[in-house]
Amino acid sequence: MARHPLAPFGGSHLTGGDPFSSLQRGMNRLFEDVLRGGGLPATGAEGQEGGMLMPQINVSESDTEIRITAELPGVAEKDVDVTLDDDMLTIRGEKRLEQKGDKENYHFVERSFGRFMRSVRLPQSVNRDQVRANVENGVLTIVLPKNAAQEKTRHIPVMGAESKGSGTGTSH
Repeated sequence: MARHPLAPFGGSHLTGGDPFSSLQRGMNRLFEDVLRGGGLPATGAEGQEGGMLMPQINVSESDTEIRITAELPGVAEKDVDVTLDDDMLTIRGEKRLEQKGDKENYHFVERSFGRFMRSVRLPQSVNRDQVRANVENGVLTIVLPKNAAQEKTRHIPVMGAESKGSGTGTSH
């Protein structure tokens, strides 16, 4: 019985090696792209969009403000919408496919495009009248000044079963 290798030319490292390893690497790249928030690859066909994009964000806090930065490379300022509803900040927008001509034929498309949305629940109330947002070099920065009237930390005593019987807790 003759053995036939699955890889052409005996699976040499010069030809890419084992096809199963190549398939595994491709699947790993696909899952990494989706889990990183890159969405599904775009098809490149006119009028079609890739999967929902998920901008990468950082949320930081100081004594006076909450700062949110979001990576939005290739997104125009006019295509970004930021809303604050109660304690939920939402960033929406669209990254459009750049087309230079009416009949531009792509060989392949790796860049993502389409609509995106990202919501963040704020850890405390902010002064809504002083919130500001700007885009510079593909990074959206939102500064939310904290509401000074809100209590920053509250200590909550923890009661155990022993506390109930010792008279320190409430009586039933």
